[in-house]
Amino acid sequence: MLKINLDKDWEYLEGNLAFLSQVLLRDDWKKVDLPHDIAIEKPRSKDNPSGPDEGFTAGANIFYRKDLVIDKELLGKNLILEFEGIMGYSEIYLNGTLLKKHFYGYSSFLVDITKYVHEGLNTLLVYINNVHKPSSRWYAGTGIYRHVWLRVGGEVFIKPWELHVKSDVIDEKKALLDIKVGLKSGKRIGGKLQFRIFSKEDELIKEDEENFEIDEEEKVISKILEIYNYRLWDIEDPYLYKLEVKVLVDGEESDVDSTYFGIRKIEIIPKVGFKLNGRVIKLKGGCIHHDNGILGSASYDRAEERKVEILKQNGFNAIRTAHNPFSPSFLDACDRLGMLVMEEFFDVWTMGKRAYDYHLFFEKYWEEDIENTIKRDFNHPSIVMWSIGNEITWGSGVDWERDEGYASIFEWSERLSKKVKELDSSRFVTSAFCGIPFENIKVENVEENGIVILGVWQEGEEVREKWGKITEKYFKTLDIAGYNYKIDRYRYDAEKYPNRIICGTETFPYTLYDNWKETLENSNVIGDFVWTAMDYLGEAGIGRASLDENEARNFLGHFPWLISNCGDIDICGDKKPQSYYRDIVWGLRKDPYIVVLPPEIYGRKIYLKMWGWEPVERNYNFKGYEGKPLRVYIYSDADEVELFLNGKSMGRKIAGDRVKYKVFYDLNYEEGRLEVIAYKNGVEVGRDILETTGDPVGLRLIPDRNIISSYEDLSFIKIVAIDELGREVTDAKNKVRVKVEGVGKLLALGNADPVSQESFVGNEISLYKGRALAIVKSLGLSGEIKLKVWGEGLKEEEVIIKCE
Repeated sequence: MLKINLDKDWEYLEGNLAFLSQVLLRDDWKKVDLPHDIAIEKPRSKDNPSGPDEGFTAGANIFYRKDLVIDKELLGKNLILEFEGIMGYSEIYLNGTLLKKHFYGYSSFLVDITKYVHEGLNTLLVYINNVHKPSSRWYAGTGIYRHVWLRVGGEVFIKPWELHVKSDVIDEKKALLDIKVGLKSGKRIGGKLQFRIFSKEDELIKEDEENFEIDEEEKVISKILEIYNYRLWDIEDPYLYKLEVKVLVDGEESDVDSTYFGIRKIEIIPKVGFKLNGRVIKLKGGCIHHDNGILGSASYDRAEERKVEILKQNGFNAIRTAHNPFSPSFLDACDRLGMLVMEEFFDVWTMGKRAYDYHLFFEKYWEEDIENTIKRDFNHPSIVMWSIGNEITWGSGVDWERDEGYASIFEWSERLSKKVKELDSSRFVTSAFCGIPFENIKVENVEENGIVILGVWQEGEEVREKWGKITEKYFKTLDIAGYNYKIDRYRYDAEKYPNRIICGTETFPYTLYDNWKETLENSNVIGDFVWTAMDYLGEAGIGRASLDENEARNFLGHFPWLISNCGDIDICGDKKPQSYYRDIVWGLRKDPYIVVLPPEIYGRKIYLKMWGWEPVERNYNFKGYEGKPLRVYIYSDADEVELFLNGKSMGRKIAGDRVKYKVFYDLNYEEGRLEVIAYKNGVEVGRDILETTGDPVGLRLIPDRNIISSYEDLSFIKIVAIDELGREVTDAKNKVRVKVEGVGKLLALGNADPVSQESFVGNEISLYKGRALAIVKSLGLSGEIKLKVWGEGLKEEEVIIKCE
């Protein structure tokens, strides 16, 4: 079916559901284009019942309205609305008639409006209820936060999400394409399907036809095509083909649809691991949430693509969509850029984790939501695994000793797995299983070098055996066993369950070295997915460091905490210290890397959970602390490192594998220059320098792209404080102001401060660690967008983005 984008020219207002005629007559509607997340616009408050889970953000009841003009030509077509995602309990009305209710904010859904439209002006109304809090364990947002489309088809049409391609690699030269086309018509009719396959370079490489007959029932037409001298889709060469299918009736085109696909082969083999196109690879994975940082949950195509670009640039080859389906544009980016995906369906099943989460609707709608997701995403070569659930052991209602409860998770695991495999037998099915709080588990604090890790679980042999027996039942019908925070079981389970394929579906960032070492040394472990690859809104402060043990024992932070603070990459897209450490562990960086524990917290105990990281900084500006002690950390895979302070050696120390790539020096602060040299076999292999800078006097603006599309495209512009020598000032806190001129607008302005109370939708923001981020959007016109930035004691700077 033809897809027409409906993102432009909506109106919205907040309010409770009432007589629709009265709502439509109100004069306080505001104009808006989609995608839209109203929650990111509203002030946060410690009194908001969403609490730290959703970053103390406010919920809302909101109406959206759009005029839908149907001309005579469209009136004779089959018309279906496609909503990629609406956050909140939603109701879809057309011309006052309720057509659909939907309750899962992360799954796409369709609404057939063919029988409900008339020629001329039609009124599409969407009502969203999202005030019942708490409803999520992380920031979800509120509104129509993904795209909306109008699907248009002829008398016989290809149903949305039902043009599927499954590839089968026969040998190096030949591949088979198993194509299935879901057709629909209102009467008995015959015709012809025309198949055409195009290369990435848009060259027609294959065409064929198939006759069909269809009655009022829906029908699936199958077609096998052979492709010779094909190119594989791979993470290093993500080659995509395009399939176009036309429906011809009496020689005239009734409908046409197309899809991109890739040809690739995936395998899992005990004692071998995961194979992509015949070679064994380990998944360098990261869990991420759906939000787009300072944009909130609004799903702009470029924002989704940029996330994948950043993770790819930082060595990740796999992503877990925690804990729900992501947008089509995100998956499209994974296809284009070569990123493997574990797409997850649910965080809860029958038992909830928060009072108003999806468990209230799961039993009625789980099948529909899984079916919609798999059908929608079937053709993405990036997806290699479906995950049916995350940590369902929480509040599962099961008596573990007797396997009894409201709804056994073992039965549900089998039921969901069976459903997934009925819909798609070409991919693997997994689920993330976590620890179970048995009575005899010991929970201890572990202290090392002044860092106190709170709440470390210690499992004895009895608990080890219990967990194993329970997971045998849970994983029985799954292909891959998802282990959350269970790297200590890898070696044990390799012997106990030699045929079990394991994936580290979540691991702590603080144990990064051990996570990867255990993954590499156990052939049945196919990969490691850190929690998390990128910071996200909500689950606020899970990765925070604290000097107060009592405060640190709280699972999440108190107001004004907003951000998780556990990611390798911050919400503005910049690398944090743990990301540079990962570079060393993964062998991506040969130079050592310097970070500093500030003198104001030197010598004090620092409390954190294993989602946290030492509160170190890439900063050597500590005015007023001259002569005071501080700690300098060096990340390096070399044999030894030697630190110099203003040219004076602080001595050589053992580095590399023997100290898990992390070395520290205690010294007294004096401004100037830190330099570290790394040695292997006595020979220098790399160095790093960190200097004291001057005060900030200017700004450097760094756009991710200087040329963008003129239609609804984004440019992300880093705002960086610099001193008079042009060096980045990483402790600058100046407030900056932004003005946009030309054919675009300022979409968002923010920083990565995890406790910031500043709005992301204004035109001024404080620098955090010397940085901020501005996002500008093109408005459909060719020309230039000029961004001007100035601030307290900072010279004005500008950058020009071209829109073509």
